[in-house]
Amino acid sequence: MKQVARKSLAAMALAVGLIGLSAGTAVADPTAAAQGCWRSYKGWRCDNNRDIRVEWAGKEVGRLLTSPSWFKCRYEGDPTGGGGPHPNRWIYTQADTTANWGFVKDSDVISETNTLPTC
Repeated sequence: MKQVARKSLAAMALAVGLIGLSAGTAVADPTAAAQGCWRSYKGWRCDNNRDIRVEWAGKEVGRLLTSPSWFKCRYEGDPTGGGGPHPNRWIYTQADTTANWGFVKDSDVISETNTLPTC
């Protein structure tokens, strides 16, 4: 009798543990679309990775240090090497560190950039 009670108790504890685990664990939907960039005073704001390269003609001209950042437009051009849903898309912005203008890879921008106007 004690052995049956122990097995039942163990099974119940396991079931409760699994229910608690599944109820407390949220898994992001990998197919969910990223939130788009939003209109801001004289431009657009997008969530982005921090400390990313701003490039002009293949050379680093500064870095974006913060997120979200301000962006002007998007450009479809040479491959960025960053992959993602827009592997040839560059986003025009002004660097935080130098105030120079240039492009960041679309793969460094977390927000969906389809909302940005074309350059």
